[in-house]
Amino acid sequence: MQKPRGETFFVGKTNVYTGEEEDYELQRDEWSVHFVTSWDQTFMAGDGGAENSVAHSPNGHWIYRFDYYTGNKLKTEKLVNLKNHDYNLEPNIHFSPDDKWIIFRANFEGYENIYAVEL
Repeated sequence: MQKPRGETFFVGKTNVYTGEEEDYELQRDEWSVHFVTSWDQTFMAGDGGAENSVAHSPNGHWIYRFDYYTGNKLKTEKLVNLKNHDYNLEPNIHFSPDDKWIIFRANFEGYENIYAVEL
């Protein structure tokens, strides 16, 4: 979500049981093409983006972990530097069932491969 478009970035979360919605503000560099919620729903991750992505961020080439804070803020941790990754291949991050790893694909070594980062 962008409110207003192109200036302030948010990621939204909806409780499917109650319908309650929450928006969490992101810095431009923290915006990601994809977001995924951990299996236990206590944190989430994002796969960053390239300069030609929606956020147009020159420093957003990271896999991020986001922990929920009070209000609409997130605590952000950079996990994997994707500066040499070609975002034409989407990382498509996933959590392992025990929430101890983020599994993703990348081509930052010159070829496509599957990687994992321990949380």
